[in-house]
Amino acid sequence: MLQIKKSKKMIFFVMLILLSSFVISTRQFDLLDYPIPFVVNGSSGNTLIIVGENSKAEDTLGAIEIANSLELNISSELIVLDTQIRSVKESNAIVVGGPCVNIAAAELLGFPDNCDNGFYSGKSKIKLFQGMEGQNGNVALLVAGYSAMDTRLACSVLSNYKDYNFNGKEIETAGSILNDMVLNSVD
Repeated sequence: MLQIKKSKKMIFFVMLILLSSFVISTRQFDLLDYPIPFVVNGSSGNTLIIVGENSKAEDTLGAIEIANSLELNISSELIVLDTQIRSVKESNAIVVGGPCVNIAAAELLGFPDNCDNGFYSGKSKIKLFQGMEGQNGNVALLVAGYSAMDTRLACSVLSNYKDYNFNGKEIETAGSILNDMVLNSVD
């Protein structure tokens, strides 16, 4: 009898975990939810932070700053190069750097002919991608600017997410790390 009760509790626990995973994978996220789905219960799960192989040091520093803000153990399994993955859609991903320096960013943006299309000097964006064909419930977050310093600003803003009231699917930053910056909702 005791063994049956333990088995029922174990089955219930496993079903609860599976159900919560299903709810998270089918839910439509907003920047207000950040850092979910990239960190759930203190774990990065299947999340990658992707930096372009040809990006500048500012992108790598930004990726490290993001990982630190999420209190994740920095490792080669968490922060990877864009050339180390097959597709950004295969896991939850925080993509650091724009499509000119990061293949994963180019994939999210549909491999634009002009890689800086939609990016402007002195501005950066933080944009959620969800529901793309082949994404299978995964979510991607693009953190990118026109220049490496613009990307660094977006990384800094994201790293200090508790100081801001993010909402919508995309926000834009303007300014620099050294002086006043502006945060605008794009939605």
